[in-house]
Amino acid sequence: NILPKKDYSLMIADIPYGLRLAGSINDEEPFKYNQLERMIKDFAKLTTAPLWRILIFHSRYQAYSISKALMSTCHALEGLTWHVCTIFDNCTFLKN
Repeated sequence: NILPKKDYSLMIADIPYGLRLAGSINDEEPFKYNQLERMIKDFAKLTTAPLWRILIFHSRYQAYSISKALMSTCHALEGLTWHVCTIFDNCTFLKN
């Protein structure tokens, strides 16, 4: 392990989106379900805290895989989705 086992209660991850934006590093392929599930399971092995929060920055196209990975790994789940539009999204519903 890179980090010692402790009572970590928060994991923040900015995962690869797969948008291939200029200036982005390691963003050729988006994180897939199996990578997301492994990331969450690795955090669960690392923490000794009884309750924790996970914040994942992701594209809207990854939302289903993230929810599925969280539900398969976590005992209880409360989710919040906050969609932020980019120049690549069709966000006509936000326009007046």
